[in-house]
Amino acid sequence: MKIQIVIVSEQSLANLIPALMDRPDKVYLVCSEEMAKRGCEKRLAALLKREAIAVEIKNDVPDVGLKRIHEFALDLVTEINEANPGAEIVLNATGGTKLMAMGFVDMLRGEVNRIIYTDTAHRRIETLPDRKTPATDPEPMRDVLNVPKYLAAQGFRFSSAVSDDPDWREQAAARKAACKYLGRNSSSIQTFIGAINALADKALEKVPGMDEERLRAPRQSFQNKPLGEWAKALAELAKARLIDWRDGEVEIEFADVAAAQFLRGGWLEEYAWHIVKDEQVCDTRMSVKGTWENTQKSGNEFDVLACHGNQLLFIECKTLRFHDGNDSDIAYKVDSLSQDARGLFGETWLLSARTPSDTLCERARQARFELIGPADLPRLRERVQTWKKGRI
Repeated sequence: MKIQIVIVSEQSLANLIPALMDRPDKVYLVCSEEMAKRGCEKRLAALLKREAIAVEIKNDVPDVGLKRIHEFALDLVTEINEANPGAEIVLNATGGTKLMAMGFVDMLRGEVNRIIYTDTAHRRIETLPDRKTPATDPEPMRDVLNVPKYLAAQGFRFSSAVSDDPDWREQAAARKAACKYLGRNSSSIQTFIGAINALADKALEKVPGMDEERLRAPRQSFQNKPLGEWAKALAELAKARLIDWRDGEVEIEFADVAAAQFLRGGWLEEYAWHIVKDEQVCDTRMSVKGTWENTQKSGNEFDVLACHGNQLLFIECKTLRFHDGNDSDIAYKVDSLSQDARGLFGETWLLSARTPSDTLCERARQARFELIGPADLPRLRERVQTWKKGRI
């Protein structure tokens, strides 16, 4: 029988990942009073039970007083050995206060088969040596988390993702070439992107009393005859059957609601989704919806989320022109939502099809998320490759 003793912390991933890698028969969650107040053990227990792993919670574990911590640790391992003779016992010493971790390691070194530490930042599991066991190379993390599981560990209940819909994926595949054309050429056709965005918005309207849109006026006109880069872009869109347009005409006709929504700005999310997914990242989802466990937080929708190496990549996409007046709001929203969703690890990117202002660039620098403008969108693949490799 395989058993893990886990010192519960607020960062559920450090507790969860080794359990999902090793698949023990049972996990003992060692929880201090402070962690119990925050409900950390309940969330972790629910995640483990969902994976068919038995759980026993040990509350009111002392987090002060080394003598009391030593006594509790020794009593616990004695209880486990009596109930499960010959069991293989692993202590995950990543969580808890420093004193708790030190106390458990001091008392259980030599009493358990292995003591591990989750190095989430570097995507590996370290094994602590003892007198009998010398130091060994760290174990690389295996991919055990997808986007829904990662979000669940952060307290977010995944409900759906547009990219999970087979019909949507078929539509996305049909317009993939046009999508990548817009992404790779966004720097040279920024004014076109703004113009087609505006026309698509004029073509659409809300269906009264419903959370849906319909085509109000599918035929729209540019102010001037499209030439040069504009004409090339329109030809690509027409080839993908997103619009009906003939060379030399100022009028276009949007094919349907999905085409208009795509050209109003949805293409940038799809571009990010295609690029990440094409790099064979473990799990990539677009337009992710769900609600937070904390009732004070409303439901949210995330543009693109990817999980690889048990870390989350959070991508927010903007196609409208930025103005200094709302730059701070945009930066705050991106930073706040991404930190809630990904926790301490992973990365946050804001993709912009229009050149962002100096103010937004400064806000992004302060908040430590990457701002990827139109000049860098063609090299998004290289950025994904670097993120995928991790920090080692």
